[in-house]
Amino acid sequence: MFMRQMDNEFVRDSEGSWVAPLPFRVPRQPLPSNKPQALHRANMLDASLNRNPVKREHFLTFMSKILDNNHAELAPPLGEHEECWYLPLFGVYHPKKPDQIRGVFDSSAKCNGVSLNSVLLTGPDLTNDLLGVLLRFRKEMVAVTADVQHMFHCFVVRKDHRNYLRFLWHKNNDLQENLVEFRMRVHVFGNSPSPAVATLGLRKAAQASEQEFGSHVTSFVTRDFYVDDGLTSCPTKEEAVKLMKDTQQALAKYGNLRLHKFASNCAEVMSAFHASDLASNLKDLDLECDSKPLQRSLGLSWDVNTDNFLFQLSSENKPITRRGILSTINSLYDPLGFLAPVIIKGKLLLRKIVSETVDWDQPLSDDTAAEWKSWRDTLNAIETLRIPRTYVPYLSKTATKELHVFSDASEKAIAAVAYLRTTDSSAKVAPTSGHTIPRLELSAAVLAVEITQTIVDNLDLHIDTVKFYTDSKVVLGYISNETRRFFIYVANRVEKIRKFSSPSQWNYVPTNRNPADSGTRSVPAHEIHSSEWLLGPRQLLSSEQKNSEDIYQLIDPEERWRNSCNC
Repeated sequence: MFMRQMDNEFVRDSEGSWVAPLPFRVPRQPLPSNKPQALHRANMLDASLNRNPVKREHFLTFMSKILDNNHAELAPPLGEHEECWYLPLFGVYHPKKPDQIRGVFDSSAKCNGVSLNSVLLTGPDLTNDLLGVLLRFRKEMVAVTADVQHMFHCFVVRKDHRNYLRFLWHKNNDLQENLVEFRMRVHVFGNSPSPAVATLGLRKAAQASEQEFGSHVTSFVTRDFYVDDGLTSCPTKEEAVKLMKDTQQALAKYGNLRLHKFASNCAEVMSAFHASDLASNLKDLDLECDSKPLQRSLGLSWDVNTDNFLFQLSSENKPITRRGILSTINSLYDPLGFLAPVIIKGKLLLRKIVSETVDWDQPLSDDTAAEWKSWRDTLNAIETLRIPRTYVPYLSKTATKELHVFSDASEKAIAAVAYLRTTDSSAKVAPTSGHTIPRLELSAAVLAVEITQTIVDNLDLHIDTVKFYTDSKVVLGYISNETRRFFIYVANRVEKIRKFSSPSQWNYVPTNRNPADSGTRSVPAHEIHSSEWLLGPRQLLSSEQKNSEDIYQLIDPEERWRNSCNC
């Protein structure tokens, strides 16, 4: 329904901007009159701003941009019985930028059990897979990041739908003036369909430009954007500059969209753009001589001087409660899994806490609190860790590419880790329902296959060889079995493994040579730098590798089960 509406009604106006309707459900509930509730919320906002002069100035600055950029307009008088809706307004500070506030329209606020979001279609999740974007960002030597300015506000709301986006604010953006009725002209942050509308509109602009600017722009916008952040890597600086210039011009011409906040590990790429188009902390630098500050892209800290990823810990002391510990663990943002052997210790401790406490804010027992503090105090070592952004220099030009994927399980966790000379990895807390180690090892093998599919699907490289490794001969027996029938749990997982791999790809590796073992048993933060989890297993450095099928006889899982029962 959503896509059908957008295909028919998402069009460009005479000024070149994309105009989309509000995608209402059909049928839907009538909207009641909610102006009294909106007035109450407006008065509450006023009181909050008057109590906090700093917040007041920040909010007035935000509203000034909304009004000056023509994103909102004075609302015309309503016709008799004309339906409308008033959006309450509130402010949210950026967690990393204490002086930056965003005004959010509360589209979920209810009146008589109905909200604007309840009568709108959310639309499909068009957001690209984060891991896929980051995998490609690490592929080539020259990396670039960019951002679409005020992306949601770049897409205009069809005129006959704007009365559903009314709000109350002070005339002339002056708190001493009376509240008057405005309405938004653009899609707003807070409306449930806005992310899908904005992503679809961005792609439509790129597609409209393809005949003039080429398919490389469409591919970049369609695959390498995560909401409004674009991340990509190119083999040469010339290709990077051309791609960014073409995309910037294409989006401006075919959508009135501004691509800016460029950052790169190559100073010559950044020098190709006007200073006003660079990331805010790069604008006033001598790009050839000055050291560049850290860039944050999709939550990752990127040192463009050395082209390394690094990790920064929050200095905020969280309470030693279930809530505080969850917050600390979640702050260790690591989508590529570099820190998985370190973080798994915290996750397992959190599981223990959940089993001991009911209340989110209940203090921990002395023993558990001491265990938590001991682990937390080791995390400072993470800040010295440096991960090269690129897998290997000039990866796309190498003669052969092999993917080696290791899996492992313990009673507490399962893990898988993939090596293409560098690491992309994942670790999960093991299920708690009393599974045996062979079953957990089988789940780890499934995780290995899933990671491999993600890498192969997203890296845009021809992989010459894919090999899997496990230290469980039982799992190898499951996978190579051709005749026996298994219980549903095993059968379903073996089927998935064999759907995306063949038994000949699976190899035995001793536990002491399996780097995935680190992901199940944890590694102290100060040892992660030198761990095989990050450096890769020693055997991969050898130019000749024996196929383990020639060395190890696989154990039939059914025979093993019978023998264990006869003991």
